Amino acid sequence: MKKLGLCVALLCTLTALTLSHPHIRKTVGASAEGVQLKLSYFTLPYNAEHMAGVKEGFVFHCGRATLEISGAVESAGVTVSTGQYDLRAKAVTADKWTLLLIPKAAEGSAGQQGSSRQISLESRSAKGQLEAHHLNLDLTSGHGDTHGKLILSVAFGPRTVEGILSLPTPDA
Repeated sequence: MKKLGLCVALLCTLTALTLSHPHIRKTVGASAEGVQLKLSYFTLPYNAEHMAGVKEGFVFHCGRATLEISGAVESAGVTVSTGQYDLRAKAVTADKWTLLLIPKAAEGSAGQQGSSRQISLESRSAKGQLEAHHLNLDLTSGHGDTHGKLILSVAFGPRTVEGILSLPTPDA
């Protein structure tokens, strides 16, 4: 009888694991012009019902994404210093989004992360692309009008939001 109970418990556990969605921790890295970037986040399934109700000002946590930068970069005329940042996407409208970097508080400091210190990245958003069924973040090289820049992209459902980072000019 104990073996039957153990088998049933094991079967139930395996079934629950098979049917549940694993939130995978992903890390993407890039290195360019002496600057290293490390982007980490948890994958999430796209929830069209939830996103349909998004209003102006909504801030999406992007799978609790963090970005570590080893050297200064620039976006929208603002210098983004070496450090760790939380990455968020903010709805300007239902279809237009912008990416935000929020500096993480230094260990042991009295300060805390806060939206007053957030950095709005030069961003562009698109809707109607191939649907990303799971949250997907990436760091890629720019092309066309963003040639020579680094693109931080967030794809979720039919939406893509890209933050544009300018790299330091190489020493001549």
